[in-house]
Amino acid sequence: MTNKYIIDSNVFIQGKNFHYHFAFCEGFWDWVHEGFDKGVIYSIGKVRAELVAGKKGDEARKWAEEMPDGFFLDDVGDTAVMKEYAHCMQWANADKHYQPAALARFAEAKRADAFLLAYARAHGHIVVTQELSQPEKKKEVPIPDAALKIGKVKTVTIYELLRAHARPTFVFKP
Repeated sequence: MTNKYIIDSNVFIQGKNFHYHFAFCEGFWDWVHEGFDKGVIYSIGKVRAELVAGKKGDEARKWAEEMPDGFFLDDVGDTAVMKEYAHCMQWANADKHYQPAALARFAEAKRADAFLLAYARAHGHIVVTQELSQPEKKKEVPIPDAALKIGKVKTVTIYELLRAHARPTFVFKP
């Protein structure tokens, strides 16, 4: 069985700002779309909300608005996800490692992080994020570390996903 992946908003935001800018790397965005068409790559509604909250004219916002139905999976309307979201919030309320402000940010309903973890836990998807594990960090809750603490969630970087599911496509343009 092929793994299914849900992508964090930071992959899209950093991608459009830096290494997968629409001006020179449209292939990345086409690759995401093809991964969706093949039933492998998705994101969630909370990520879409973060992207469309961008300024009018923002390329990631426009891209998110144009993605087909089904790419951004329902999170808050899915009872299994909400059950796992409650599990994530119970962990956040009991955790003693992170500063209270970091846990409060993690628990904000408008932020996608906890919903990504809840969706992955509920449906067995792998979370794709640019965040790296930093177990000593206390002022933020990195997704990979939260995934370890709540259990049953695997995370990878976009580069690991690309190595597994992309071909090299850079062609020099004179």
